Parts: sequence; structure tokens; C-alpha cells
Amino acid sequence: MVHASENPSSMTVNGRPSFKAFFEELERLGYIEGQNLEVLRFSGQGRQDEYRTVTRKAVDSAPDVIVSMHARLAMYLKSQTSSIPIVAINSDPVALGLVASLARPGGNITGVSVDGGLEIWGKRIDILSEAVGRPSKMHFLTTSRQWGAPTGDAIRDAAKRAAIPLAVVQLVGDIDQSNYARAFKGLTEDGAEALLVSEVAENISNRNLIVELATQHALPAIYPYREFVDVGGLLAYSVDLPDALRQIARQVASIFNGTKPGEIPIFQPTKFQLIANVKAAQSIQRALPAALLSRADEVIE
Repeated sequence: MVHASENPSSMTVNGRPSFKAFFEELERLGYIEGQNLEVLRFSGQGRQDEYRTVTRKAVDSAPDVIVSMHARLAMYLKSQTSSIPIVAINSDPVALGLVASLARPGGNITGVSVDGGLEIWGKRIDILSEAVGRPSKMHFLTTSRQWGAPTGDAIRDAAKRAAIPLAVVQLVGDIDQSNYARAFKGLTEDGAEALLVSEVAENISNRNLIVELATQHALPAIYPYREFVDVGGLLAYSVDLPDALRQIARQVASIFNGTKPGEIPIFQPTKFQLIANVKAAQSIQRALPAALLSRADEVIE
């Protein structure tokens, strides 16, 4: 298992909900770590310049399958091995050049796409705009590499369609506490009114810190996964990430049972959920509109 930023000790059944779902599903399918399953864990710890080295170490360990938790890692893995099966969770594997098609990936890569395209980013922009009363500008927190990738194009297009100016706050270099502190300092200096947080793995690993900083700066934010709301975030419009990891586990088990990864279709979640946190709104002295709360799939009081 290879991750861009998660601490390896957290990539377990006792870790965050998505990892818990992954290992519990593997166990349900008959693969139990410590009994008939050995799991090697690799992490770039947020040091972007080390990502290629980390994937090389994973390949050199000669596993039966590699689970990749980051699009950039998957791209490095694709260049480093054409024989080891790779099961990757990322945004759009076709646009990234990882697979030939979603239905018939071909090669040695399959996985899950959690990308909703323009529609999901447009929806997030609309939800956040309604929550704060149509801001004059939104800010987007992401890595410099994602901003220059197809996902960045999708988000820019979504903001243009919504007729809301979008400014980017790019995380450059090592993705650590000081990097986020600088980012939020810049947001404050730029008079930020509302924040979109990207789905990059580095942000998920640092979700507690991001939510804490957003609260300190009284900045309304919408997040890509409910795991941010679970630790005090304001809003999330997302796929069910634990369910996506359960699907990853099923694909891994299928490969263990002899199926070639290129014959396993890329799974695409179809259900998106709006989660609203009233308590978080109160902590930044905001009140979420009643109409928005009435449409939420879940409201945290």
C-alpha cells in the first residue's frame, strides 16, 4: 500500500474510516493481515520530491499487488512496472493516461475513480455560495501539481460556469503544518470569504489541521469527503469514501483470485452526499440557511 502523505501507522484497520472499511472488507473476503495476508506500507509523508522514490521502493518489494492512494503515485508506478497489478484510487484515470478506458482498463492497472467531473465541482461551488451568501470570490486549496493537471482545468471551468471568480492557494514543496499555516495566512491577507478544499491525498491526511485552521480564521469551507466534517468541518459534498475503499478491497481480492487487473472495470461511485455541520457553523458565527439544511443528506447538530 502506497500513500502520498498518510502516516503508515494510520494505514490500518484501526485508522480513519476509509482504511477501516478497506481492511474489514478484505477480511470479509477471507484475507486477514497477520494470517494469510502481509501488508507493506509506504508513505511519502507529504514530501512531494520523494514520491517517485517511495513508489520505486514499493515496486522493488515485489508484491502481488500494489494499492495506490494518489494519482501522482499511480502515474509513477505505471512508469516503473508493467507487470505488478496496481489498484489505484484517483480522479480521472483516463484523462491522466493511466488506463485506456473505464470499462476496459487494459494493462496492469484498475481501481476506483472518485471524480465527478465539472458537475461535482460546480455543485460544491453552488452549495458553498448558498451557505455564505454568494461571495465575491472563492479560494481553492490544492497542490501546485493538481492545479496544473486536468482536475485544475475542471475546477476553473466550474467556477467560470458559476460566474464566481476563483483564486488558488497552492501548496508547494513539503506538505506539512508550516505549509498549511502559510496557506491560511495568505488566505486571510487576501480577504478570503469562502474556501474550496481539494480532494488530494495530502489534504485528507491533514484534515484535522485544515479544519482547525479554517475554524481559527472563521472561514466557511466545503470539503471533498465527510471525514473532514467528522472532525469539525462545515460542509462536505462527496462520494462515500469508505465504500470506495471497500470496492478497492474487492478488486484486490479478485486479483488474488487470478483476475487480471486490466479486465476489471474502473469503479465509479454514483451517489453523492451533502453533509452539513451546524455546530461547526456556530463555531465560526455563521448560520447555515434552512433551505440548505433541508436538502442535506445528514445534518450534524
